[in-house]
Amino acid sequence: MTLILLISSYLHGLITGALVEDYRYNNAISQVITLAKRTATHNYFRTPDDLQQEMQLIISSRRDFKQLDAYRSTPRGLELIATTAPEAPRLPVLDEHTPDNELGELDHPLPEVFSIETERNGARYWEITVAINDRDDGDGNGYISALVLKSSQSGFVNRLQRQHNLVLSGAVLASVTLFYLLFALFFRRPARDLVQAMAQARCGDLQVRARVRRDDELGEIARSFNSLMDEISERHREREELITQIRSFNDRLRQEVERATQEARLANEQLLKAQQRLAHSERLAVIGQLTASLAHEIGTPLNAISGHLKLLARSFPQNTEAQRRIQIIETQLDFIVGIVKKLLARTHRPRPALVESDVNALIREFLALVKPTLDERRIETRIGLAPTLPPARVDQDAFRQVFLNLVNNSLDAMPDGGRIEITTALYGEHTIEIIFRDTGTGIAPEDFEHLFEPMWTTKPSGSGFGLAIAREIMREHGGQIEAIPNAERGAIFRLTLPAMSPSQQLEMKEGEKDVALSAHHDRR
Repeated sequence: MTLILLISSYLHGLITGALVEDYRYNNAISQVITLAKRTATHNYFRTPDDLQQEMQLIISSRRDFKQLDAYRSTPRGLELIATTAPEAPRLPVLDEHTPDNELGELDHPLPEVFSIETERNGARYWEITVAINDRDDGDGNGYISALVLKSSQSGFVNRLQRQHNLVLSGAVLASVTLFYLLFALFFRRPARDLVQAMAQARCGDLQVRARVRRDDELGEIARSFNSLMDEISERHREREELITQIRSFNDRLRQEVERATQEARLANEQLLKAQQRLAHSERLAVIGQLTASLAHEIGTPLNAISGHLKLLARSFPQNTEAQRRIQIIETQLDFIVGIVKKLLARTHRPRPALVESDVNALIREFLALVKPTLDERRIETRIGLAPTLPPARVDQDAFRQVFLNLVNNSLDAMPDGGRIEITTALYGEHTIEIIFRDTGTGIAPEDFEHLFEPMWTTKPSGSGFGLAIAREIMREHGGQIEAIPNAERGAIFRLTLPAMSPSQQLEMKEGEKDVALSAHHDRR
């Protein structure tokens, strides 16, 4: 438990810090880009006072922003138009040739955002430069440079870490306490009673009986012990009666022998010795049988205790108190295991239930499902499904989830209506190809490399997980999803799935027949 607590605390700190830092970095980039777009839109280079006011507003509302500089491109070079820190050194203008820029040297056209990480006075900063390109007026070109503190939210991360550690420590402590109480109540007390009863029986108390507390394995051991003690007591009683009878016979015989000759006395003495040896043998036999019974009746259940402890929860269906306590422990154990599956769900998914499916039929069923929404948005659907498409093994619910994500993206890209086209074909011999196309706004070239990244989105209210989940689902099916550049209007996605071979189809049908026959025999 302690090791789990330490590892969980350490991983939680790393993940939380990384997520917060990544969020702040992306937010800072977005803030500077927004300022650059507003500068280009409102032509703030002609009204530097308005630009200065915008920059001061950002500095006052964002504590991690330490400095903002605005430069305008002129024939003489870059001219400083506005700054929030007149006395501070000027921020550099970054481009693709700047050492250590976050994007590095790329072969394709560079975006208009560059950033590097620097250190000043022992603190880490991001230096971010966003280009301003006014295509209508060349005088509106320039740059916005920002100096952003990297670790300004460490206090928040530390508080979050302390709260996480406090909650996890409480859960671990409660689980250990409840487990100890359960162990003491359901195992330790019954086992102690049984050991004490055995100790008394070993000391000669044949009337001792173990207390049967519950109808479980330990209760069964206690009942077996009591049954054994009953048998021993009965045999002890029979032995005592036999000894009493023998003693009475000896008394009568002794009286007769007294009147007999010395030879008779000697014979009587020999007989008495024989009888004593007989009694001793009987005692030894009883002890041997007792030992064998104890070994059989107690040894075997004791060996099964360790294996049956895990089944304690199933052994008390009528005991409400036991069920309540077991439910408490199960609830606490379930809680420890969830923090972290909402940071995991919140990271990853159950194994897909793959069944033989007709991909064309699934597409038709899905389009019938979303048709009212598409009609309301004035979106036309066209399908071109290959008639001889072989079946594939897919999780139908997960497959619908992939298409629903693509349709939702198309709806956002076609607010004024449009068209969705879905075609299927057999690519090669064993691959099913599905092409999904819409006539929306399309995908910017610089966005292609980020489409399937978690938490990346171009939507103001998007979560950034839709396409990432779709890619994960397709990978679980042994296929893939990719975006295809489109010279025309709209977005194109290509999905591939492994088709089932004839031998796989035959094997699955034989398996279904075997299952059906087995179920039929079970019913008979």
